[in-house]
Amino acid sequence: QYVPLFDYFAKDKRVNADFGFRVYADNYVTDDSGTGIVHQAPAFGEDDYRVCIANNVISKGEDIVCPVDMNGNFTSEVGDFAGKHVKDADKEIVQLIKKRGRLIY
Repeated sequence: QYVPLFDYFAKDKRVNADFGFRVYADNYVTDDSGTGIVHQAPAFGEDDYRVCIANNVISKGEDIVCPVDMNGNFTSEVGDFAGKHVKDADKEIVQLIKKRGRLIY
């Protein structure tokens, strides 16, 4: 279990508190082209969804967290970056992670 970089969904009922914010292994993640660690976002990928279902992070058929609107902007649930396009927010996200002393490089 780990402390999430951002706590927007740490207490969200759509994420199973007993299984969310943990590290899970899966065959689609390898270290031959990166760190071998990926963030799971079940609203944005088939593998992510499958891994989260398999590990009881979310429940099949239930509402899942999707903090991005149809235009690619963060929703109000993501307070620090609400209304910003996800790619336009990259630099601000990195700055905030640095400011909190959570950036590892």
